[in-house]
Amino acid sequence: MRVTAALIDVADTLVADFDPADFLYRVAEHCMDLLDIGDAGVMLAARGGPLRLVATTSEQVRLVELFELDAREGPCFSAYRDGAAVDHLDLTAPSRWPDFSARAHRAGYRSVHASPIRLRAEIIGVLNLFRRATGPLPEADRHLARALADSTAISLLQQTALDHHRTLSTQLQGALNTRTVIEQAKGYLSSHHAIDPAAAFQRLRAHARHHRIRIVDLSRDIIDGTGALPLPPDEESPRRDGRAP
Repeated sequence: MRVTAALIDVADTLVADFDPADFLYRVAEHCMDLLDIGDAGVMLAARGGPLRLVATTSEQVRLVELFELDAREGPCFSAYRDGAAVDHLDLTAPSRWPDFSARAHRAGYRSVHASPIRLRAEIIGVLNLFRRATGPLPEADRHLARALADSTAISLLQQTALDHHRTLSTQLQGALNTRTVIEQAKGYLSSHHAIDPAAAFQRLRAHARHHRIRIVDLSRDIIDGTGALPLPPDEESPRRDGRAP
């Protein structure tokens, strides 16, 4: 039941007030609650950017993770680069990451398991699990860690896609609103100056470019009555003396 509840919680990101930081801290807490570990950390990387620490379960592991990022060595870098889980079974044994191993061991950890946060070929981070005992993570815990990492990737990428869709929808709505204002201004000019809509638009566009203002702002001023376009010479009113201007 706890596993099911955790996976449902990790999947529940389609909310208006989604908070990525809070979400990732919950992921780390679920790891602590469900797995045989002492601490957990979550690292993420923006596309093309470096790994960054985004959530930890204690100050102790936070310092170890920051050291790992600064030293650019440790299981998480290998897991992120290779896209596969990495086990460091004994921090006192010789390894590819001597400085990291020594630092993590001094903090009280004895082994580390790093699982990439990925969706198919896209790797966006690493789930780092620190244990206070040597040896591999139990098999059942390995599978559950993989499930939590995969669910995290799916949820984050889903939220990113939703945010992109919302942004795109906002941009499209803005474009539609802008077009409506311009069409209204065209209609106003066509009606008041007896010109066709195409000519009205050309006059709007030319005036906006000449004065370096946005055509939508000019259109809005015309509709509101706070702005006007100068009439071309052939449309100006005749002088009182009856002569052409």
